[in-house]
Amino acid sequence: MPPLLKLRRKFLAVVGDCRALYRHCLTPYAHHSDAGVEAAFLQMFKSWESFQEECTIAFLAGRLRADGRLVACHVSAPDEETARNFLYLGRPYLEWTEADAVMGRWDILFLVPNLLTLAVRPSKPELSQMKVLRNAIAHSSPISDRRFHDLIIRTLGGRPPISRPAQFLGTAYPTDPTRTLFDRYADVLEVTAAAITG
Repeated sequence: MPPLLKLRRKFLAVVGDCRALYRHCLTPYAHHSDAGVEAAFLQMFKSWESFQEECTIAFLAGRLRADGRLVACHVSAPDEETARNFLYLGRPYLEWTEADAVMGRWDILFLVPNLLTLAVRPSKPELSQMKVLRNAIAHSSPISDRRFHDLIIRTLGGRPPISRPAQFLGTAYPTDPTRTLFDRYADVLEVTAAAITG
């Protein structure tokens, strides 16, 4: 199986597990449902960050997309380990949370037209919302709280009585009330992952 197809399947399996945990947390017999919903979301977003990094490394090492297309890069590496070392440049980790920063990194690494940026750009609004939610769950800073409340107002209008990200994630998606915002974000990540890997 091609490496990029393996990465995609692994990522989609995690998203599926996160969806299952999310649904379990909504059942009447589930305890700690808010914490479980937030844990499912964090795991899904963490997996998204890892997926972006692993795809970037695979493309730098010359791996083809699942559709057989090459993502041409300015500098290529003979293998994934060399690509990882090149990408990290001695840093302990790279940030994969902010969509604009990731697309900027890809624009530096890969030739135009950049297939990765083209794949992610349509999902940028939802990815930005997910970053706000991730920070609201992971941090207790005033700025993350303010951005979370601004997201609630922009997405749902007015001032709905939502105090936790779990409540927001369980809210019906405004343009499709049969889906929740958690479902919408999971859908976006699945579609974007497929667009990245071809």
